[in-house]
Amino acid sequence: MMHKIFTIAFLLIFSCLSCVKTDHFPTHTIDSFVKVKRISYILKCDKSSQSCQPDILRSSGSGAVVSKGSIGGLVLTAAHVCDSMEEKLDPSIKHFELSVADLTMKEYEAAIVNIDYDLDACILAVQGIDLPVVPIYQGRLVEGTKAYNVAAPVGIMKKNMVPLLDGYFTGNDGPFRGMYTIPAAGGSSGSPIVNSKGELIGMIHSVNVRFPMITISPELENLRKFIVQSKKIYNFAITQAIKETNQKTD
Repeated sequence: MMHKIFTIAFLLIFSCLSCVKTDHFPTHTIDSFVKVKRISYILKCDKSSQSCQPDILRSSGSGAVVSKGSIGGLVLTAAHVCDSMEEKLDPSIKHFELSVADLTMKEYEAAIVNIDYDLDACILAVQGIDLPVVPIYQGRLVEGTKAYNVAAPVGIMKKNMVPLLDGYFTGNDGPFRGMYTIPAAGGSSGSPIVNSKGELIGMIHSVNVRFPMITISPELENLRKFIVQSKKIYNFAITQAIKETNQKTD
C-alpha cells in the first residue's frame, strides 16, 4: 500500500515539474550576430593656424544576418550606424568604410543596400559571409511578449562571446516605434530582438537616456516591409551586375 502511495506521489510531482516552463535564450540567434564597424576618414582643421590634418574616427554597432544568397548575406542594422548622410552633412568627413565581424572575429567588407531614416534601419550587403539567417516573425506582436537581444553595448564582444539580454515588448509608440524593456547602451544600435523561437521581432536603434532599460525599435510590420524591399533591391542589383558581366564577355 505504501509503495503504491509513494509511486502515485512521485508521478504527480514529476508531472508538475514537467509542466514548469523553462526560460531559455534562443541560442541559435547568437550565430547570426555581427558587430558592425565604421571607419570615417576626416580632415581636422585648426581655424587659428588655418591648417588641416587627416584623422580617423572609429565607431561600432550591432547587426544580424536576415537573408543569405549565393555570394553572401544581408545584414540588418540601424541607419545611424551605417549613415551615408553623415558624409554629406559633415564636410570634414571625406570618406568612410563599413565592415562586419562575426563571433570568430573574422571581418568582411560591407556596403549599403538600403536605408530608411524614419525607421532608423539599414541593410548591408556582405560578400562571402555564411552565417545562419534570423527568420522574421510573421504574426502580430502582443504586449508582454518575452523578447531576447544579442548586442555589443559599448563594443563589448570577444571571440565566441557576446552579451545576451532580455526584456518584454511593451507596445508601439506610434506607427514607426516599438518599445521594449531591454537594457542598452551605445553599440547596441542595430542589434536584433527575437522571440522565444529565435524569430526577429525588432531591432534596437535607441535607448531612453534617462532610463536605459527602455529601448526603441522600428515597428515590426514596417520593419518587415523594409527587409523585403531591401531584398528586392539587392537581387535586382545582382541581376544587373550579372547582365553587365555577360555583355562584356560576349
